[in-house]
Amino acid sequence: MERGVLCLCVLYLGVHTMPRAWKTLNTDFPNYYLSARLVHEGFDTSRMYEWVWLAREKDHRALDIRLIGLVPITPLSTLAVWPLSGLAPLEAKHAWLVFNLALLAPLAWMLRRMTGLSRQCVALAFALSFPLHRNLLYGQFYILLLLPIVAACWAWLRGHSALAGGLVAVAALFKIFPVLFFVFFVQRRDWRALLSGLLTGVAGIGVSLWVFGWNVHRTYLHEILPWTLHGEGLPPYATASASISSVLHYLLLAEPQWNPHPWHNSLLGYAILQPGLQMLALAPAVLLIRRSGTKESRILLEWSALLTAALAISTSPASYDFVLMAFPVCVLAARLLERRRFVWLAVLLMVYLGIGFPMPSPARPMGPEILLYVPRLPLMLLLLSWIYVLLWRDERASEFSWEWTRPAWAVGLGAVAVVGMHDTLHRERAMRIEYAYRVPLPAPAFFDANPQPLGSGIGYVAFRQSGFHLVTIDEPAMRTDASREDELSFTSGFGHVWVERADAPRSRIADAQDPGQAILIDAREPILSADGTSLAFVRAVRGAGRLMVRRDFRSGSASEAALTPASFNVYEATFISEKEYAFSAVEDGRPPGIYLTDATHANAPLSLGEARYPSLSPDERWLAYSRFDRGAWNLWIRDERSGTVRRVADVPCNQMQAAWENDSKTLLYGVDCGRSLWYTAVARRQVIP
Repeated sequence: MERGVLCLCVLYLGVHTMPRAWKTLNTDFPNYYLSARLVHEGFDTSRMYEWVWLAREKDHRALDIRLIGLVPITPLSTLAVWPLSGLAPLEAKHAWLVFNLALLAPLAWMLRRMTGLSRQCVALAFALSFPLHRNLLYGQFYILLLLPIVAACWAWLRGHSALAGGLVAVAALFKIFPVLFFVFFVQRRDWRALLSGLLTGVAGIGVSLWVFGWNVHRTYLHEILPWTLHGEGLPPYATASASISSVLHYLLLAEPQWNPHPWHNSLLGYAILQPGLQMLALAPAVLLIRRSGTKESRILLEWSALLTAALAISTSPASYDFVLMAFPVCVLAARLLERRRFVWLAVLLMVYLGIGFPMPSPARPMGPEILLYVPRLPLMLLLLSWIYVLLWRDERASEFSWEWTRPAWAVGLGAVAVVGMHDTLHRERAMRIEYAYRVPLPAPAFFDANPQPLGSGIGYVAFRQSGFHLVTIDEPAMRTDASREDELSFTSGFGHVWVERADAPRSRIADAQDPGQAILIDAREPILSADGTSLAFVRAVRGAGRLMVRRDFRSGSASEAALTPASFNVYEATFISEKEYAFSAVEDGRPPGIYLTDATHANAPLSLGEARYPSLSPDERWLAYSRFDRGAWNLWIRDERSGTVRRVADVPCNQMQAAWENDSKTLLYGVDCGRSLWYTAVARRQVIP
């Protein structure tokens, strides 16, 4: 029977999964491929985490996929496909699939040597893994990630502790959670493995800094990683991820567009349960690691506990992540077969299948019964509890000495949970202040960016399943038809809308009412001058932007000029005329800052700290901008006459892409409070009395 099931699974892989994976560029392989290709081509990648920036580069290379993004991937992990970046996208995926299938051989060999299972049993563990099929279909790298984790355990059991530490560090450079295995080395007092892991990690970070530069790492460390740890690196109300964080978001937190009717709106309940449940799931995996003893079955259980706990408390797991569960399932199966517990083996098989099996999302709001639609979470917690029971029984059955480190770990973990509860409550309360300024929008989207006044209404770029499109509200005369091309930025005035449409190999700017006639080629982010005669825009060379102006752009005598030197990498700009404009830029790898040109300045840096998204008011009196402080971009205003600045808001979330309305008193801007990182909604706030 075992061989028959294995043959059926292999047949399903060959007839169903591989043909689909072979002929399509599903997410997420293009995410890794594009960033690796940008490095291969020598591009400035400091903004590669920004959705619009990356979508533009995707369109310029004609990648046949609508949605692309790198959050929350580590920079170094994108280099996994760097050797393939010289190939065409689909050819690169073909090579990647063959490579991943080849990795199954050493993985199966090591698992067999460590657990004593037969070849057929190990092969069946992989063949029955629906996450493995998703891993291949999407071109993910969790088979590759499983290899150093399994190899590290194999090396440690054979006395190669330095190698084990280095392999754990390699895994942690791809995904953060394998750092938990360093706890094993600390508890076991294996300083050699710990030192090797630290040195390998430092070397890997050095390589990443050399390849990508410092700014992209600053973005990851200061913005992406904290939001990911909070469970808000990706849309947090999507219960399909089946994480503790997403289920609690869905049940307990309200959000005007994404989750308007939670089961029970309770910030306090969420603040207590989210860090509390995560710590309850993780703490036994740490506390049950023994200081001494080299019994192989015990070591395998401890590694299985750490790996399962890491996946159970993950804030943004996806189905393909759980291909990693092949390791603990093989460990448990070997233990049950050895003791001839065939009924429990059948239970383990059902739990394993349930963890990986996809379930449909609910079509209506519901309460705790949502767990019936996300069985992965309760099944993961059940399996984790099973491992903990086995570890506890194993400890009670053997002689062991009291270890003072366990109470110390317990106190430390408890303190982390309490601090997490306090910080979560403060953060969630503060973010909901912004709800009062939100603009009701006609249709939900992943996010709505770059809001601007458009005639008597508002225009913004909506990111949906079909890509990026310009949307207008309260101004039907200027409504544009949805294009198959991504519409990534726009400007308007004097009865016209000019839209940036990205296509291979360059972006073009055209009148929305006459999209076939481009007025600018190789240009992005247009800005119309106050008198309507000039059009400022950004032109990029290998990813680095330069602010340009097109004079008399609607006439046959139009001419172009550069407004910024090539040493600046311009991010955003605001433009009144050639004699008055401001822009944010980086120079020599420093953090972004704002530069001003007016009657007394000429591309001069303003002392505004780390700042972006400048916007000059129509009356030329005020400069609005976003300043980065304590992990968030918040709105500030500068008086252009006196040079004084004041903060508009102090919230632990991002307020970005401000634009003045015609009264020079009110700002439109994007805000991601209560949502996920950079998944902005449109807000309106009067900031001048």
